[in-house]
Amino acid sequence: MTRNCLAGLFTLWAAGTGWAQAPASPAQPPTSGLVLPVVAPAPAEAVQGRWSPRPRLSDGKNFSIELRAKFQGDTAKFSPVVDSDDEGFVWRRRRLGVRGELFKRVEFEVEREFGDEEEPWRDVYVNVKAHDLLEVRGGKFKAPFGLDNSTGSTSHDFIFRSLGTRLLAPGREVGGMVHGQAKGSLVTYALGAFNAPSDTRTADPAFFDDDQGAASFDRVLSGRVTVQPLDGVKSLPRALRNLEFGVSAAKSTVPRGENSIKGKSVFGYEFFDRVYVDGTRMVTGIDVALVAGPASLKAEWINSADERLGQGVGDVDLSKVFGRGWYVSGSWLVTGEKKDGTVPKRPLFQGGFGAVEVMARTERMLFGSSEASGQPPSTSPRGENLARNHDDVLTLGLAWHLNRWVKLQGNAIHESFLDAARAPIAGTATYWSYVTRLQFAF
Repeated sequence: MTRNCLAGLFTLWAAGTGWAQAPASPAQPPTSGLVLPVVAPAPAEAVQGRWSPRPRLSDGKNFSIELRAKFQGDTAKFSPVVDSDDEGFVWRRRRLGVRGELFKRVEFEVEREFGDEEEPWRDVYVNVKAHDLLEVRGGKFKAPFGLDNSTGSTSHDFIFRSLGTRLLAPGREVGGMVHGQAKGSLVTYALGAFNAPSDTRTADPAFFDDDQGAASFDRVLSGRVTVQPLDGVKSLPRALRNLEFGVSAAKSTVPRGENSIKGKSVFGYEFFDRVYVDGTRMVTGIDVALVAGPASLKAEWINSADERLGQGVGDVDLSKVFGRGWYVSGSWLVTGEKKDGTVPKRPLFQGGFGAVEVMARTERMLFGSSEASGQPPSTSPRGENLARNHDDVLTLGLAWHLNRWVKLQGNAIHESFLDAARAPIAGTATYWSYVTRLQFAF
């Protein structure tokens, strides 16, 4: 509007001062004298705002910016109780951020977690799109790895990600990545290099929460490729054409010392201690997902292996220590909405009840050494044949989507440990946890 007004005032001023003369109307003969053509200014795209689904400003072509927020609060009860401090209410996330786009080519995001003084910044990056097949991203963001790890925290079926993802997958860090996709999302790829998290150089780094990933050392190379092999088969139902397979890998080095990944339960209780390592850490994963109308089925397997070069008696090499996690999960929107569509279709207080979803997941997180030997199993951090321990987890869930911004979740979590002596409470192998979450996000 301002631009149009200034252009109009300039045209009137120019005509009145002799610099330009307005063209005659068709009913009048042309006027004599110098006449400069007056080109009408192109209409400017007015900046417009909207509130739904989130606050957003845009001029339609060259610029857009939107506000994003995530608030999640949890309450938990346990049987038996390992630590009473874990019961009660806790803020899981309090995040505010902005996401924008310039000229349909440049995207940016800045996101901050409030209440986290040690690591307040989450996603802070710029992404440049040269082509569908080539985009370049730099800044701080999550490394490309795995299906569970790539799913946003507000879109996740369960309150917590799988243990394999939380403990083994690389998390957010400063780095760069190239990525792209072919024919929509028939094939996607992402490959990045990231700095090591600054607080994981010590022998016992702080436990990462469910969307920060596991501890890594030195520079991390991480990549992921997905393919939908049936996408182009028009004769198949749309549900089967959604079938997607993914392959991921990450490589880094671990410093010499007691620096392997520590086995931790859903609520961070230890069941497998660190051992001495030195060399390369290699993490690999495969996953599959099928979304069919109101239902989804997902499965994933992740394996991490740390070398133990020169860590045995007499500086001999020991077998690799591994962490291995897998899960199979399913979900169903009882009220009939499509998983990849608008949920809910009929919000609460707007002619409907919202959407109700049920889900279940079974998983295992296993630690041990990769090669069996004639030596007896050992819990020593320099043992050749490390005594294995695993946590079997069953999660049953219920979610109520009141509207597109508010969701109420409940999860009942059963954990069972192979070695009860190394369970959270020595001698007690099984545990129940009951968690509820109220989420507000846009």
